[in-house]
Amino acid sequence: MFDFAFKSIEEAIYMNGHGIYVWIVVTIVIVCLISAFGHYKIKLRELKKKFNESD
Repeated sequence: MFDFAFKSIEEAIYMNGHGIYVWIVVTIVIVCLISAFGHYKIKLRELKKKFNESD
């Protein structure tokens, strides 16, 4: 049913020598997304607090 590109987990992690670059980029993207969502969550909390104080 599915035709996987890699035969094992080790092969998928290594990716014919390119795995280190791929996983570094994946890590950077995940860290950036988490920090962006965290930043906006804090900003929304501050705006809600400011809005509730003005009432």
